Amino acid sequence: MSTQGTLIQLTQADLAWPGALAPETSNAERDARLAALLSSDGPHTYALEGALPGVHYLLAGDGTGPLAFLMDVTSGEPVDISLPLTQAHLLSPSTVAAIADAIESMSARAIRVRLESAALRSCEPFSPRPLEDEDKEWLLAVLQGLMTFMRRTADDRVALLVARH
Repeated sequence: MSTQGTLIQLTQADLAWPGALAPETSNAERDARLAALLSSDGPHTYALEGALPGVHYLLAGDGTGPLAFLMDVTSGEPVDISLPLTQAHLLSPSTVAAIADAIESMSARAIRVRLESAALRSCEPFSPRPLEDEDKEWLLAVLQGLMTFMRRTADDRVALLVARH
């Protein structure tokens, strides 16, 4: 399972780019565009820094639903790409807003319970070693950054590309 994830805000101009992510675009054009987006850095991009499985578990537990958006490609529109070891899906602005609201409504207690669970210890990159306090602090920092990024994306009313690589 990949531990890397990148979230990229896409404005209407990004989506209107000739051949943006449309299915009728050739794989080479679409892959070149996605590779450029994945290599970009800045305020419109959020990298999960290898914490993808752990943050997914903190949000969604073992379940599905809107908070499983990091790993569940059915939570958005799948993007057909042929980049090695990369999967991506696109979330509409309304879906992004619903996810941001759901994240903000999570209780600190639920996150704390998941942070101490045996299931989290089995997530990459921790397995098979036990989680140290530094690991937990790192996961919480990545989660906090994600929460801020999702709220900003929702407030900007833009789409979001979720890529696992």
